[in-house]
Order: sequence, then structure tokens, then C-alpha cells
Amino acid sequence: MKLILPIEFYRKGGIERVICGTVEEWIEIDEVEEIILILPKKDIPHFQEKLPQSPIIKYESFILPPKSLQSRILSLINKFSSLSANVKAQKVKIFFKRLRRKYQTEFSIKYLASRYQASHCLYFLANRLNPPNLDIPLAMITHDMFWRFSPLTYPESYVKEYDLSLLEWLKKVNIVFTISEKTRKDILSVFPEFSDKIKAVPISGFPTKSNASQRLLDLAENSYESNDELPIFYLPSSFGVYKDHLTLLKAGIKLAQKKLKFKIVLIGKETDNLIAGNISLSQQTNSQEYIDYLNQCQEISQNNQNIMQEYFEGLGYCSDEEVEKWYRKCSCVVFPSKYEGFGLALSESVVRGIPAIVSDLEVFREQVELYKCGDMVDFFPVGDVDALTNCMEKFILHPKSNLSAEEVDQRFSHWTWRETAKEYVRLLEKL
Repeated sequence: MKLILPIEFYRKGGIERVICGTVEEWIEIDEVEEIILILPKKDIPHFQEKLPQSPIIKYESFILPPKSLQSRILSLINKFSSLSANVKAQKVKIFFKRLRRKYQTEFSIKYLASRYQASHCLYFLANRLNPPNLDIPLAMITHDMFWRFSPLTYPESYVKEYDLSLLEWLKKVNIVFTISEKTRKDILSVFPEFSDKIKAVPISGFPTKSNASQRLLDLAENSYESNDELPIFYLPSSFGVYKDHLTLLKAGIKLAQKKLKFKIVLIGKETDNLIAGNISLSQQTNSQEYIDYLNQCQEISQNNQNIMQEYFEGLGYCSDEEVEKWYRKCSCVVFPSKYEGFGLALSESVVRGIPAIVSDLEVFREQVELYKCGDMVDFFPVGDVDALTNCMEKFILHPKSNLSAEEVDQRFSHWTWRETAKEYVRLLEKL
């Protein structure tokens, strides 16, 4: 099997870990002969550093031979695009920009698929991208349907744009991998006619095995500081409405008012400003739901700065090394999300042997079933401050112990990135 993997864009964090965790395993199994990663030229060095060195991995950018017919077509589109720059009609400019991007991407993939004699094409992220017309099986991974199921009411035009894009992919692909059964059911609730194409393949919480990942694990082990007297609750997630940091803030304040001893550490974009009471984001600023949520966060933080400074630590965006370090230092992971496509932090905590307190979402129940870890996870109703407070107080007074490395290996090694990667290959081979 020769896999061509176009990555037109990606997000650092969960999606990047899916890419790295899967590719790292593919280079180790006999079924995969070659992996062609197609990336924007600026992103190639980043992935070369993240992924292990391997003759199986080929790095390419979205380029074409200079004298090819496809290059001439793109050159012609560029000329029309330049002319449109002098035209005031914004729609004309957008049309040519999208046209150029579509054909640049499709021509590049076709050229590289032919050059390497690729057998399959897989997109790790395809939101609002154009599916290419190829002569080989096409697959995609879908992570969620946030525009329909997250607790934000998006404009009708926005929902329609995402729906139409997904529908176009569903019509063209041979198979869709969802990262949870819940996401599969969400898609089928909107597009029930594609049930045969959609397969749920859960991802893994285990650390990836790249050189960079191994370095950060070594660093985390060396920097581990035992702090038995002060329970540390940890939420590794950027600020956002459906991550529901607000419920955790309220629960933390209630616990502080009871004079209990603990620390809450937040890592992720804007969490430093959240604790400082100075948060301002542009996401959905026209949404009243978003504005109300933001105002509540600012108000509760500003009105409780003494508690914020004593009991909370907002570290903002951090490196992988810092994220991993706090996984190793914390006593319990808290994940109060209102919506998730998978919710990687729960699996990440469990396979590190760390207890977790999470909102009662179907995707979290799936992970508990996958890893058979009900003894390590406490659930509370979504958005229920008192219930979360009770779970955290119970942990402070009667903490659960972390599992040893041997216990983790014995209990959870049945589903690692190797199993995810092999399941993708098994299903692709059937096409």
C-alpha cells in the first residue's frame, strides 16, 4: 500500500497528534510500503522534526512540473486572478482565488499520485476543502460536526457552508473514518444515506513515538515533582465556549470558599488571560451566547481575583513538553466539556494512569468502555457546578492513586496508535 496524505492545513494539538500517531505506526507495519506527505512548503520542516526519520516517508509540497499542461492552466487562472484584482467586485476575486486553490491542490495530488504510483489517498482534515477527483480510492477522517452540535448557534449560512462541504466529500470518498461512534451517529442524523461509507475508528490517548515526543517524555520524567499534600487538578484545553472552563471556575471558587487545599492548572490558548480576568476573543463575537459566556467568565474572574491567584494557574498556550510535564505532575484531569468529537484529554489521562473527572458526554462513555477504566473516571452532569464541586471535593478528601507504568501497560495496551493505524489500513485494503 502506498498512501498519499494531502495536508492542506492542520491544527496543532489533537489533529496533529492523530497525524503523527498514525504515520509513526504505518512506517512500522508491513502493509504500508510508502507514505507521501503533501504539505505547504513552510510546514515541511515542522513535520520532519516531529516524525521519525524513515525512507518510507516522502515529503512533497503542492507543486507541479513547470512546463506541464496543468502548470499552464494555473498560469492562465493566475492571469485572470490578477485582472480581477483591478475589479471592485469582491465575489469575482474570491471566485478566482478559490479556483486557483482548487486546481493547484488537485493537479498536485494527481501528479504526485501518478509519480509515486500511490494506491490510496487519505485526508486527515477536510473541513471546507474541495475533494480531489482521483483514480485511486479516496478516504477522509472526520473529527466532529461542531457547526451543528456544539452549544453555539452558528449563522444559517455558516452551517450550510459546512454541510454542503461535508456532503460533497461524502459523495466522492470511498470511506469516511470518524474518531468516535458519536460523531458517526451525528453525521448519519444529517446524511443517513451514507451509512455504508462511514466507519468509527477510535484514536488513542497514548503518547506518540516520534523523536520529539520521546524527548518531551524524558523531560517530563526528569522534571516530575511529587506534591502529595496539594492535589493538582489539570485541564489541558484552549479556552472556548464548549470546553466550559466557566463551570470549572465556579466549582474551584466553591472549593476555595470551603478552605480546602488544592490547585487548578489550565493550559491552552487564552487560559492565562482567563485567570487574569482579561479575556477577549473574536470567535463568534456576534453570537449572544458567546458574548454572555465571555462576560460571565470575565465577571467571575475579576470578582474573585484573590481566589484566582491563590488556587488557579493559567499558563496559556504551552509547548508539548509543558503539556506533558503537567500531565505527569497532576493528581487528576478535569474535563468539563459541553461538546466533543472525541475529547482526547480523557484517554490521554487514563493511559498515563491519571484519574479523571469528566462531564457526562457520550464520547467520554465510549472511551471508558474502550479502555475498561470506569474505576478511574467520575462523571458529572454537563454544566452542573454543584456536581463537579462534589466530585472534586471527594477527590481532595479521598484521592485516587495513579496507576504504575506496569498497570497501564497491562490494562490499556490493547488500544494504542498501532491498533488505530492498522484498522485504517485494514479498511482501506477492502476498497
